[in-house]
Amino acid sequence: MNTESSQAPMPAAVRAEAAAWVARLHGASQSQELQAGLRRWLAADPVNARAFELATEAWDIGGSVFAAASPRRVDRFDARPRRRFVWSGVAAAAAMVMLIAGVFAYLWSPAVTTSVGEQRLLTLEDGSRILLNTSTRLRVDESVTERRVRLDSGEALFDVARNPERPFIVTAGDQQVVALGTSFVVRRQEQQVTVTLIEGKVAVTPAVETAGPREKTVLMPGQRLRVAKAETPRLDQPPIEAVTAWRRGEVILDKTRLGDAVAEMNRYSAIELVIDDERVAGIPISGIFRAGDSASFARAVGEVYRLHVINESRRIVIAAAAKVSDED
Repeated sequence: MNTESSQAPMPAAVRAEAAAWVARLHGASQSQELQAGLRRWLAADPVNARAFELATEAWDIGGSVFAAASPRRVDRFDARPRRRFVWSGVAAAAAMVMLIAGVFAYLWSPAVTTSVGEQRLLTLEDGSRILLNTSTRLRVDESVTERRVRLDSGEALFDVARNPERPFIVTAGDQQVVALGTSFVVRRQEQQVTVTLIEGKVAVTPAVETAGPREKTVLMPGQRLRVAKAETPRLDQPPIEAVTAWRRGEVILDKTRLGDAVAEMNRYSAIELVIDDERVAGIPISGIFRAGDSASFARAVGEVYRLHVINESRRIVIAAAAKVSDED
């Protein structure tokens, strides 16, 4: 599993306590007892020291919102006197702790990634499994009350262990998917989020609260919802075998425009397929192709539709025969 951090899990209680320590250090009340207490806490467990470092970084990001004076940071704890920020009342201090904790959770939560053409299986502590497709990046943040995943880019298949007391929530762009125990695929590409339900039941809602009624779409098995900015959400029922073909290393196309087929094949290979003539972009393509094998795809398309295939160092150009002939 590729992650941005190979460190052991950090308990939520430790993260919250670290946020509280940083908030105290930037408060008005300073004393030798406070500094001694922090030393004891840091020495008690190496995880505490790591948590304190991340909480300090979170202060850098969010602390200036509440700071009334200089934004000078506490890089690492020491006993030397430093200038502190003076807050107005307990409410501001409590708000600052919450802000640090929130930013801290984002910084700590490791990202799981895949490169082009790669798949990775992530198994959570509760038995839920996440299969990441090519060029995918996501973050997992589990707590006592819920299980959250943020899909930053790419595509993933979720097999969720049922637990009504801990809902499983996937956020992708401006949409979120809520499931209790089910199997579904979420894909995020540019301005579109696609959710396909394999089994069970999920609810798809906007991730951000809106002024009016919050739209909710409940999917049934086999249904696919596509939500794009400035467009009406589209609901259809595609062949599940085609949607999940990437698990087997395949791309299944059914009367797909060549332009769209090329875009799909390019997800799995560093060798870019390029259509150099718009006259061929609309040709309907059907068949089962091996993900990542752009050369075989181009060769098959070229033979069936009598197109010219031009192999270059880092790309393969597909062009109409007439256009190439004119250039010869």
